[in-house]
Amino acid sequence: MKKSLSLSVQAIYVLITALQLIFVPNMLLGMFGFEPTSEVWIKVLGVVLIAFVLLYYGVIQYGNTDLIRITIYSRLVIVVGFVLLVATGQAATPLILFAGIDLATAIWTWFELKSA
Repeated sequence: MKKSLSLSVQAIYVLITALQLIFVPNMLLGMFGFEPTSEVWIKVLGVVLIAFVLLYYGVIQYGNTDLIRITIYSRLVIVVGFVLLVATGQAATPLILFAGIDLATAIWTWFELKSA
């Protein structure tokens, strides 16, 4: 399979989110209606996301179709998780926007795999 444009877009989105969580977490949190925090955990999440970007980069470089398919499933888990957090009142409604981005790129990747 040729390199996945949709997964490249996903990797850039995750990288931008990670850098915001590490360097300006309250700006990002405020955009989505979350309370500002000084807890280190939000920055820890940013570091974990950078690790995911490296995994995406490896998958993109080597074009393994099975791994690309697994990224679709992992993004769908994120979508379901975010929707459940909002539905149960544990997170603010704007979190659905993050779910929407993950859903859109997962669908895009699925179409890329079908056309390959």
